[in-house]
Amino acid sequence: MTFLARWLSVVISSAIALAVLGACTFPIRFATPAEVAAAKAPPAPQIIAAPAAPPAPPGGLTQVQAELRQLIAQVGPSVVRVDAGAATGSGLLLDAQGTVVTPASLVAGAQQVTITTATGQQYSGAVAGSDSATDIAVIRVTGASGVTAVTFGDSASVQVGDVVVAIGNQVAPSGTASQGIVSGLTPTGLIQTTAPMSSGTSGSALVNIAGQVIGMTTLGASGSAGFGVAIPSAQVTAAAQKLLAGGAATQAYLGVSSSDAPGGGALIQSVVAGSPAAGAGLQVGWVIVAIDGQNVAQAASIAQILAAHKPGQRVLVTVHLPNGAARSIPVVLGTK
Repeated sequence: MTFLARWLSVVISSAIALAVLGACTFPIRFATPAEVAAAKAPPAPQIIAAPAAPPAPPGGLTQVQAELRQLIAQVGPSVVRVDAGAATGSGLLLDAQGTVVTPASLVAGAQQVTITTATGQQYSGAVAGSDSATDIAVIRVTGASGVTAVTFGDSASVQVGDVVVAIGNQVAPSGTASQGIVSGLTPTGLIQTTAPMSSGTSGSALVNIAGQVIGMTTLGASGSAGFGVAIPSAQVTAAAQKLLAGGAATQAYLGVSSSDAPGGGALIQSVVAGSPAAGAGLQVGWVIVAIDGQNVAQAASIAQILAAHKPGQRVLVTVHLPNGAARSIPVVLGTK
């Protein structure tokens, strides 16, 4: 093929291509600089909405909170504020006439006190009896009406680990409540609890999960804050009754010192000479497992059980001897 022929072939091919392109109907447009920049930019992160929080399951903390509020609302109206001038704390209503029991250390030296109920009603009261040995005092109130007495529970059945709530005077805005467990029982029968006590909460109700008062808290003469100690309800009611009757708040007395026995019960470590225990023949090395049918789970149980008894009462003390034999021995309780 000659050069002219090759040149004509290229011209013809280019013309055909241009004709084809000219016949196309779609427009041709070049991208703008902004579109080029957007195309080069990294893709925006995709935001995924967080799932909605699941509804609170039945039970759990929501139910616990509701039950605690109900417990405080149930017991709170029976707990009053006691203003003794030099000190302020709480007290427990014993009857519909407004008789109040409170720690003796709270009203020490006071004759007249002011009682304020959960509804804000104020009444004048007089200390009708006080016993520093048991740290229990009773107050007679004048003109009280529309008040409700606390419901006491069996303090002898209290065990370490029991859940408790300490409820102080519920007069707004100073009502108090703290929750914990029974952390121990002292050799004298006092109930120790992890529920913290602050200044001014002496005389609060220590309540079990059934809403029953199983103790009255006390900060003692020092009034210092810390972990709580409560006087068992059996001792509170027995002492209050005696003080209201004009007598002394004497305590029933057995006359032994003991320690926790490995298999349960109270192992007698010593017997006080001339005591009811000595007169009944109780001996060192024996294990007290029951008093009048009430189980003695540990050494502290003795004081708890005796708190519900009076001096002069006859009780049956069940013991296990070192040889495995069991005996029930009658003992007439003395006065401490």
